[in-house]
Amino acid sequence: MSSLLNLSRYPISRRGSEQYHQLLRKCRESLRQHGCCRLPEFVLPAGVQEMQTECHNLINLHDVQGNQNGRSVNCYYTLQDQDKSSDHPQNKFFDREFGVIRNDMISQDASTVRAIYNDPALMAFAADLLEVPRLFQSRDSYQALTVNVMGEGEHLHWHFDCNSCAITLGIQEPVSGGELEFVCDIGRDNVEAIKEVINDSAAPVHSAEFSRGQHATHPGELIFFRGGHSIHRVRQVHGDKLRIVAALQFNESDDAYDDPAMTERIYGVPQSEHLGPRPSSSPQYARL
Repeated sequence: MSSLLNLSRYPISRRGSEQYHQLLRKCRESLRQHGCCRLPEFVLPAGVQEMQTECHNLINLHDVQGNQNGRSVNCYYTLQDQDKSSDHPQNKFFDREFGVIRNDMISQDASTVRAIYNDPALMAFAADLLEVPRLFQSRDSYQALTVNVMGEGEHLHWHFDCNSCAITLGIQEPVSGGELEFVCDIGRDNVEAIKEVINDSAAPVHSAEFSRGQHATHPGELIFFRGGHSIHRVRQVHGDKLRIVAALQFNESDDAYDDPAMTERIYGVPQSEHLGPRPSSSPQYARL
């Protein structure tokens, strides 16, 4: 795996070295200041090419494009709440218009993107960056490792992530569009500000105090993003080239997985066919 990562620029394999600590300080500062830390060219070109080939094969094999169409969710991925007003963010639902390569579609032992997800040096670096004692891979059989696939006219609705920090990996960039747009650290309970954002208000009042931004996700780029507290979306994709981005799910606990009802709601997997949680993964590192 080390041959596919840009370890000269990002020395995550030299944990505890001065170069490692320099990288860590820079990344922590970016995450604090901007809610986002970007590591361009984290994966070398040969690795990017392998991931692109692998994903295109999976897209064709599993007929992935548009497989989320016909489902709708709110920005919290929760159920409607009839006790709240009709314009409450929990009662505003968005159509899902893109495709997903689910974790269960990705080979356990012959996959480049899986090998990156499994890299213990990356897991240790992520824990150090987030300043937590340790991280575990998600035990969700469908969402632990996913790849979002967006073609012409597709996009991803406004939402918060289920964990505090999202870790994504760029695989392929579209011709145009597909930028991640976000309102940094708006908070999940800031109802009035969230309403203005998700309704695309031309003159927001409350949300004006929060930092807004957008950026493209480039091939090979690793991104840490405070998506659990920052509402965000992916803007519409244009052109004949797919936007392909992987999401690597890590959690502070070893029991993180969605219940079958949520999996059915989001991915369409019948509860009667649910695979149950993945086996536990035990990290072998201590906090710096």
